[in-house]
Amino acid sequence: MTTAALPVAEAAARTHAATLAAIARPGAWWDGADRLAIVRATRAAPDCALCVARKKSLSPDAAHGEHASEGVLPPIAVEAIHGIRNDSGRLARRWFDHLIDMGLQPEAYVELAAIVASTVIVDTYAQGLGLPQPPLPEAVPGSPSFERSDDVADAGAWVPLAREGRAHILRSLGLVPGASALFFATFNPCYYMRPQQTFAIGRRQVELVAARVSAVNECFY
Repeated sequence: MTTAALPVAEAAARTHAATLAAIARPGAWWDGADRLAIVRATRAAPDCALCVARKKSLSPDAAHGEHASEGVLPPIAVEAIHGIRNDSGRLARRWFDHLIDMGLQPEAYVELAAIVASTVIVDTYAQGLGLPQPPLPEAVPGSPSFERSDDVADAGAWVPLAREGRAHILRSLGLVPGASALFFATFNPCYYMRPQQTFAIGRRQVELVAARVSAVNECFY
């Protein structure tokens, strides 16, 4: 039995369980089985030999081959997942345009990105506490709703953004409301800048950890 080196916040545990349960249900552009396959692909991506070779090269286009895959998702979806998970700092517009040219719809990309990002939050939280990755639930049968928002605008991003919002990060998933709801339901309870957010360490320690993690991840925010 694995014991966490640090205590697990009950609210975070509930949030992450709810995230995985939500992913297992049919979404707007992917069904439950595909959404869980996106989670599994996200978890497997760091060990992909092609991605390792790309990370070692000056350009992500220098290494060629096939991504490690269980064969459930279309190869272009696996490319999107591995790119977002492993090399997000070097993704370019031509990479995104290639995904779209190969048949990945922008709405499907938005939902996929939200699932990948939510999975990373859940899994890195567990990793930081010395816990195994949370197990996945069974997929809930059903078909995607194909819901998209028309309340979006072309703001020069890769996909249309929600018209309303104080920052692009809040607007970025607006094309698919369900994707936005999934990500922010996972992200918000972990966000250290939220009002009334409390921690077992002091605010200066929180800022130090946040700054160090951002630097390691090359996060421009």
